[in-house]
Amino acid sequence: MHNLRRSISNLLQYVGVESRDYYHAVPTVIHDRTDPLAYYVDFRSRAAYPGPFDPSGLPLTPIPNGAVVFPTHLAMYALGHLELYHRAKTEESLSRARICAEWLAANQQADGSWMVTIPKKEFGLTVPFRSAMVQGLGMSVLCRVGAVLGESRYLDSAVRALEPLGRDTADDGVTTYHDAGPFYEEYPCRPACHVLNGFVYALWGLHDLAQQNSSYAQQLWDAGVKTLAAWLPRYDIGYWSLYHLPETPRNPATVPYHRLHINQLAAMHLLTSEPVFKKYEDRWRGYLSSRMNALRTLPAKLRWRMAIF
Repeated sequence: MHNLRRSISNLLQYVGVESRDYYHAVPTVIHDRTDPLAYYVDFRSRAAYPGPFDPSGLPLTPIPNGAVVFPTHLAMYALGHLELYHRAKTEESLSRARICAEWLAANQQADGSWMVTIPKKEFGLTVPFRSAMVQGLGMSVLCRVGAVLGESRYLDSAVRALEPLGRDTADDGVTTYHDAGPFYEEYPCRPACHVLNGFVYALWGLHDLAQQNSSYAQQLWDAGVKTLAAWLPRYDIGYWSLYHLPETPRNPATVPYHRLHINQLAAMHLLTSEPVFKKYEDRWRGYLSSRMNALRTLPAKLRWRMAIF
């Protein structure tokens, strides 16, 4: 029933009905070059999670037969509470963020990865699997909690998380390599699916570690930024953005993901001053001015879903 309500809410957004679903909130850009504790987008809405939680206070993600710790959800929840603490010095929020950081530090594999235990059937992934997006978000949480608490062990854990980003998906890593450079894969499937938003979240984790004087993180960040700049035109279909590549069958972003793409590019322009990020931020924001653009994506979206399920 919950999934049905979310699907209906998703569809209504194509005709201009805003969703109040927890997972549909689109974070706005809040990056501040002078403030290393500020994240790139505002996840405070993610801190307002209604549950369930485990006995220690970790947010759990419902699945058909129970609930599990989903690292993506956990990290966004932690970043939301870090922003609440950052603005109001709320000790409860710092405590909640620390609980999440403790889980991240305690649940890394030997290679520094965190394993996702919810299957992603549309991309052919069974559990467990690694994710570049999870690695990036985890690094971002650990860097900030470590900075607030002054505890180097969190930063040490963040540095360990770099390793899977330097390995090909064929070697149990989370990266594919192309003429333009590396692409950090949210879903390390084969053939690769190149999910745009997950790539950017991975880049932000690398940027956080680069600010901690990690030359390896700086190298991976620089190479990834070049890939993103070169590949952005491939995600533009003339009236909307794609969620991922390849384009056959074409999978346009949902309305919340299209908005997320815009905000991610705005943050990337603030970080790099690369004109291409501003160009596509403005272009994709312009696509939102016509409701028909969103509606035009629906047939392709439905074809993609029918093709994969």
